[in-house]
Amino acid sequence: MHPEPNRRSLPRGAAQEPAQAPASGAAEHRSRDGDPDGAPDGRGARSGGRRRGGGRRKREPRRGGRLPLIVLAVVVALALVGVGVVLFLRSSDDGGGDTAPVQTRPAAYTVRDIGDGSSVNQVLASREDDSLPLNESELFEGHNAEIANADETIVFTIRDSELTDDCSTAVWGQDLAGAVEDAGCTQVGRAAYVSETYFAVTAVFNLADVEASRTLAATMVDPEDAAEGEAADAAVRGFVLAPSGADPFDRLGEGYSASDAIVSGHYLIVVWVQPISSESVDDRVSLAGPLVALANVNDPLLRRVGWARDGSTDEGTDGTEGTDTTGTTGTEGTGGTGQTGTDTTGTGGTDTTDTTGTGTTGTD
Repeated sequence: MHPEPNRRSLPRGAAQEPAQAPASGAAEHRSRDGDPDGAPDGRGARSGGRRRGGGRRKREPRRGGRLPLIVLAVVVALALVGVGVVLFLRSSDDGGGDTAPVQTRPAAYTVRDIGDGSSVNQVLASREDDSLPLNESELFEGHNAEIANADETIVFTIRDSELTDDCSTAVWGQDLAGAVEDAGCTQVGRAAYVSETYFAVTAVFNLADVEASRTLAATMVDPEDAAEGEAADAAVRGFVLAPSGADPFDRLGEGYSASDAIVSGHYLIVVWVQPISSESVDDRVSLAGPLVALANVNDPLLRRVGWARDGSTDEGTDGTEGTDTTGTTGTEGTGGTGQTGTDTTGTGGTDTTDTTGTGTTGTD
């Protein structure tokens, strides 16, 4: 038998489990700080703590003062952004020049030729006979600043205008831009007009000769309206662009509109009008009156005829001229006939035009 171990050698109350060494971290803490529940050894409870606490309290006010400055900077930045947006919107609404014009066509389009016998087509037959370039003053000022019909029941006032030597920017449609170049276009002046009842666009193309004017006018015919036997593949859906896309010209083409292309020597004049109240292309109305009034935009050309003749006149007075205009291709009318011409009287000493011809081709 083995004798029992001598337990008396162990102190009374000693643990039966192996003793564990204190954690190195705790021992190190006590060796540095002394009593873990009191102040560090060898120093009073207030020793050193005030300086450290005081250092933190000195930094806190600086952090607290920086925050309001940051918030204020953000508020100011947001306010400036808001002001910039408002100014941009106001400038866009008021200016209109930055608003892109719509790409659209009139519901009705008629080509009119004043004829080879007219003095305009004779005297201004080519740019060689009339080499002086157009200028903004003659196109957009004087009689063309405000255009009215004979009894002044329709008065158009010019609002926007542009004269450029890059004729391709005045039209839309790739084929039409090419046709403008083929016609030898060196200038085009466009204007936007408004009245109480209508808004309108005019364009004056400076081309090589009268034949180029006739060709370009025919090219603007919509393929769907081309007469049988005509080269429909030469026609395009593009058309003239308004010089501005601002209201009400942003609605151009949404309502019923009509346009005349007037062959005037080596110039082609395009006038295009739409009622302000029209909201559908099916709202067919007669626009002969405003179109006739807008035809007086040819006043600068009539003055040029007078200059070429040293101030002499033909059938008119005060430097005016009587001409006969015959519609060659019409898209406005009823029963398949072209738009019937009406008798017009120029105002302000401009032109007396008898448009007794009818369009040879028309759609209802």
